[in-house]
Amino acid sequence: MTRFTYATTLAYSTGGVPETAEVEIEVSFTVAWGSPETGNYGPPEDYDPGAPDEIEDLKLLSVDGVGGPFDQHDEAAILQTLAQNHTEAMLSAANDIEEAWAPDEDYRREVNW
Repeated sequence: MTRFTYATTLAYSTGGVPETAEVEIEVSFTVAWGSPETGNYGPPEDYDPGAPDEIEDLKLLSVDGVGGPFDQHDEAAILQTLAQNHTEAMLSAANDIEEAWAPDEDYRREVNW
């Protein structure tokens, strides 16, 4: 399965204090490509609601350009923030890379299923 990377800047709280710091982070991840809705015009047993694309195996690679190991609490907080607020951006970045490799979307879907 293809691993993708994503880099961004996060406003990250450094504990219980209200101060926040901006950190540059880079992560790697895989994508479980979803499926479209099918069977709308047939018998109910042929209906499939489809499935969304999902980010899987999210790993923190670096914080401000420095690799791990990372404090477990900080790493978990950063990954949670990414999962909650950057999923669409990560999926978009992965999709752009996939399209650059194989411009035919049918090919992308067939290879990853």
